[in-house]
Amino acid sequence: MESGEEPEPIVIPVRNGSREEEAEINAIENAYRRRRNLSQYDATWGQKIGYGLGHFENDLCASMWFTYLMVFNEKVLMLRSSLAGLLMLIGQTTDAICTPVVGVLSDGNHLPKFFDKIGRRMSFHIIGTICVTFSFPFIYGLFLPNNLTDWWKVAWFTPFIMVFQFGWASVQIAHLALIPELSTVDSSRTTMNSLRYAATVLANISVFLMLAWLLSQDSESMIGPEDLVHFRTSSLMVIGVGTLVSLLFYALVREPPNQRSLSRTNSISSQHFVRMHWTSWFGHLQFYQVTLLYTLSRLFVNVSQVYYPFYITITQNYSKHYVAILPMVSYISSFVFSMVNGLPFLNAIINKKILFFSGVLFGTGSCIWMWFFHLSLYHMYGIAVVLGAAQAILLISSLSITTDLINRNTESGAFVFGAMSLMDKLTNGIAYQCIELFNPSCDPKVPHEKCTHFYRNVMVFIPGCCLLLALLVLVTLIPARIGHRAREEDVRPIVSDDEDQEEE
Repeated sequence: MESGEEPEPIVIPVRNGSREEEAEINAIENAYRRRRNLSQYDATWGQKIGYGLGHFENDLCASMWFTYLMVFNEKVLMLRSSLAGLLMLIGQTTDAICTPVVGVLSDGNHLPKFFDKIGRRMSFHIIGTICVTFSFPFIYGLFLPNNLTDWWKVAWFTPFIMVFQFGWASVQIAHLALIPELSTVDSSRTTMNSLRYAATVLANISVFLMLAWLLSQDSESMIGPEDLVHFRTSSLMVIGVGTLVSLLFYALVREPPNQRSLSRTNSISSQHFVRMHWTSWFGHLQFYQVTLLYTLSRLFVNVSQVYYPFYITITQNYSKHYVAILPMVSYISSFVFSMVNGLPFLNAIINKKILFFSGVLFGTGSCIWMWFFHLSLYHMYGIAVVLGAAQAILLISSLSITTDLINRNTESGAFVFGAMSLMDKLTNGIAYQCIELFNPSCDPKVPHEKCTHFYRNVMVFIPGCCLLLALLVLVTLIPARIGHRAREEDVRPIVSDDEDQEEE
C-alpha cells in the first residue's frame, strides 16, 4: 500500500464463543495491524543460507538410502530381491503415513507449551533430527547380529527403518513449511529452494566421495559381503557430519514469532483474508494437478537414483568404484544447474512451467541415451551430466510450483507438502516393490543377459513414462494461474478499519 492511500476495508465477523475464540480473533487483529503496512516480508541472506543447511543431514541419509540401500541389502546382506524391495516398501509407506500426519500437527498447536518459544516448525525439525540421528546407523548394519535368516534380518531392520522414516518426514515437512513463513517474495522463495537443493547436491557428492574412497580399499571389483564395514563406517560418518550442520542451521535460523497469528495474516489479499483449513484443499483442482506433477517428478528422480548403480555395474559392466564416481558427476551437474536456477534475476524472468518443461527435455534425453549397450566411459559421463540436470530442474521447479500453490496460505502449508510427500513416498515404495518382484536376482559377478536387459529397461521405461505423464499434467496447468483461489467460500471477511478506528 502506497503512502497517502486509504486502507481498504476489512471486516471480521463477530462470533459468540468462548474466551479462547475471542482471544484468537484479537490476536489475528493485532497481528494484522502490525503487518498492515508490511504485506511483503523477506528473509535475510544469512537466514537464506542457514535455511539451505537445514535439510543437510536428511540429504546425507537420503543419498545412502536411495542410492545404496537396495545394493546393500541385495549384494552385501545377500537378501532376496523381494525382501529387499519389502524393506524399501516398509520405509516408504511409513514415511508416506507420517508425512501428512506431521503436516497437520505442524500446522496446528499440538505440542506441549514449552515448545512455543522454539516455534512449531522448528520443534518438529528438532524431534525429527533426534530420531534420524539415533536410528540411521542401525539400518546399515550397526550391531547387526550374526547368522540371521532373511526374515529375521527383515524383523531386525524394520523398527529402525520406521523410526528413521518418522524422523526424516518430520524434518522434511518442517523444513519445507518454513519457506512461506520466512518470505513472501517469490524470487526469494525460489532462491531458498535452490539453496536447499544445492545443499542436497553437496550432501550427495560428499557421500559419493566417501564411498568412492572406502570401496577402493580392497581389490574386489564388485560389491559383496566384504563391504559391510565400508557401509557401516559411511553411516556413522554421515550422522556425525549431519548433526554438526544441523546445529549450524539452528544457530542461523529462527522461526518468526507469533507464528500462528502471522501465518494467518499472510493470507491477506487486497480485499480479503483467505483462510484455508487443511480440508479446504480437497476442493481445488490445482491441488490434485500439482500433487501429481510433484509425485511424477520425485518418481523419476528416485527410480533413476535407486537403480543407477545396478545399471552401471550390471548393464554397462563397470567396476564398483564407478557406483560412486558416476552418481557424483550427476550431482555435480545438478549442483551447477541448481545454482544457476537460484540466481534472483533469472527467477524473475523465467516462467516455472517453462523451466519444468526444460527438465522434461533433459530427462527424456537421458532415457534415450541409456537405451544403448556397451557405452564408452565418455558416454557414461555424458548421461550422468544430463541426468543430473534433469533431476535438479524437475525438483526445483516442482517445489517452486508447490510453494506458488500455497501462496500466502501458510496456516495449512505443511499439510500441502505432507499430502504431496505422502503420494510421492507411497508411489515410490510400490514402484520399488513391483520392480523387485520382477527382478531376475542375478549374481553381479557373473554376466547374465536377463539382468543386463532388466536394469536397462527399468532406467529407460519407468522414468520415461513418468516424464510423459508429467508433461500431460503440465499442459493442463498452462492456462491456469497457480495459487489463484476460485472458490468464494474459502474467503473469510475480517474487522473493518472503520470499526477498528472506532474501537481505538
